[in-house]
Amino acid sequence: MASCTSLARFDGRGDSCLSIFAEVYATGALVFPSLARVLEIGCAEADWVKPMLADRPDLQITGIDWRECERSCEVIRGDVLTHDFPPRSFDVAVGISSIEHVGLGHYNCDPLDVAGDRHCMERVARWLKPGGWVYADVPCGPEYRVEGTSHRVYDYAALLSRLVVPGLWLKRRWFSDEDGMTLWDAPQPPGARMQYVAVLLRKE
Repeated sequence: MASCTSLARFDGRGDSCLSIFAEVYATGALVFPSLARVLEIGCAEADWVKPMLADRPDLQITGIDWRECERSCEVIRGDVLTHDFPPRSFDVAVGISSIEHVGLGHYNCDPLDVAGDRHCMERVARWLKPGGWVYADVPCGPEYRVEGTSHRVYDYAALLSRLVVPGLWLKRRWFSDEDGMTLWDAPQPPGARMQYVAVLLRKE
């Protein structure tokens, strides 16, 4: 389980999705194997790598982003939809508020793909080792919609159809409402105004 110190490292960055990750990580639900190879999808926003390595310096993290960035790990500047890794390259993949943007052309005119989120997850499923897992958080709402070039908002049906692709199964989920209250492993309450849903997907 994450220590209070490591939790503070994430929360102190001022990013709401890092805070959601930190809360989930602190429950002990996200178990990184020793010396795990980890892929971070979309590493150019808030720095997830530095606090993660502070807590787990044994992890071998690779970040990929269309935009240029510097992190304390290997960083690939490229498109997650076209850059390829060999099958079974990673034990874990992490997307901190990134999957909902893939293929919408918002960041430095990144390549367009209306199903970029699903295609990204299909590639991740191929890159994961059997028994590996994916953590991702995305905006959620009462119905699926695309906010221009900015991001997608998922209802539960869209979450299942677009992110839980063949080869992955949904192990756990957590909803966070607009006030930041986290509802662990709960179905989305009727009428509740949920802001994000975080999921843990397992490779079959």
